[in-house]
Amino acid sequence: MTTAATHHAPAALDRLRGQLDKAGFGALLLTSPTGRRHALGPATDATAVLVTADGTVAGAAGHPGAAAAAALRAAGVTDGAVATEDELPCDLLGQHGPADVRLRPAPDLVFAELACCEPTEPPAFAAAAGLAAVGYTAVMDHLRIGMDVRELSGNVDRSVRRAGGLLGWYDPYGAGGAAGSDLVTVRGHDPSTARLTEASPVRYVLHPLLDGTAGYAAATAVLSKADGTLRTAGDVCAAATAALLAALRPGARLTDGYAAFARAAAGHAATCRLVGLRGGGASLPLRPDSALVAEPGMVLGVRTEVLAPGRGAVELAETVELTAGGAEPRAGTPLRLVELY
Repeated sequence: MTTAATHHAPAALDRLRGQLDKAGFGALLLTSPTGRRHALGPATDATAVLVTADGTVAGAAGHPGAAAAAALRAAGVTDGAVATEDELPCDLLGQHGPADVRLRPAPDLVFAELACCEPTEPPAFAAAAGLAAVGYTAVMDHLRIGMDVRELSGNVDRSVRRAGGLLGWYDPYGAGGAAGSDLVTVRGHDPSTARLTEASPVRYVLHPLLDGTAGYAAATAVLSKADGTLRTAGDVCAAATAALLAALRPGARLTDGYAAFARAAAGHAATCRLVGLRGGGASLPLRPDSALVAEPGMVLGVRTEVLAPGRGAVELAETVELTAGGAEPRAGTPLRLVELY
């Protein structure tokens, strides 16, 4: 059964409503977990949320297509262009919604909303990133060969909660084969025993919440001296991540960071993502064809990975605030492979 509820848009969505009107959209349909939380708060169970340019927010639960149509009806939108995130196929709404509503992808508009902070928000992100650093210490102080990965997760939970952190957001990227808890996602353990091994790099992403604000960081450690293949991957990932951060300058396209990473990692199997962190989690990644320009006040999650053939991968991430001087890391986790032996 599909249910819908309508609210008046809070002041926090004024910027988004202005951007909608400027771009010629009557409304924005949000279907990602981060987008929905940003519009309705962390407790929402809505499947689709509609934000209109005239100040209405409608949320609906149920099947995605039916929920989207219900949100449109609740907000009184029967025709015109509606902006969408990338997750909802246009033909899905066509099965349920008004024929005169035209869905138009607007990923840059959504990404900018989830990355551009109000002046009061960067300190909250710095505090949440500091909480991720607490998690990093809880991992590194206890890593050992044969450790059960669930014990590692428990150490992070205890340390982060003791420091005031709450339940985290689920890390949506590369979750296959991962273990962990609300506050940390771990890869690199033996899947048959859940224990850490000497040879496999341990990769973990920290995602605590502090007063509804997301912390974001990732690190990779190996519990032995790294061999040539793994060390090369670590060096490449560190250098390419540094190049990406150096390219994130106000006035430059955010995708210049992608290009800088690709140049530095040329010849290696490598990936990077930029995500917005407003909404209590990570947004859909910035698209490679984005025209969005970096500006002071943006807070981004920067995520990089370089494969080490036969040895796994090196993965790094950081919470980054863009200032007039460039990209400023806030979590402070080492952006390099850490060798523990």
